[in-house]
Amino acid sequence: MSETKRRDILDNFEAQFKKSTLPLMVLKLLSEKEMYAYEIVQTALKRSGGKYKMPLLYNTISKLQEQGFVEVSRKTISDDNRVRIYYTITEEGLSYLEKLKETYKNLAEIVSNIVYSDRP
Repeated sequence: MSETKRRDILDNFEAQFKKSTLPLMVLKLLSEKEMYAYEIVQTALKRSGGKYKMPLLYNTISKLQEQGFVEVSRKTISDDNRVRIYYTITEEGLSYLEKLKETYKNLAEIVSNIVYSDRP
């Protein structure tokens, strides 16, 4: 298999992982304070040392809104005349976040136990 093909496979694995964890990340950040989309992206990048980019963030936020986990808290106009839509997590979103965190923790532990086990 070529190096390019291997890299494509790894990139796909990473993309799928991020897609699966994006709602968890968004809800976690919004549980700390209300934020607008760009601020969510920048916070994730900063905390991950520039490694966790958020593709399809608006789709994720929209889906979380439809599910009742996130809502628009306010809209402002920035100095450069851009509308900033701030989002906040709902009570239902906080409850869902706790369930997601527990599920993630359990799955990460199970996967780690299998992947890093020395047993045949």
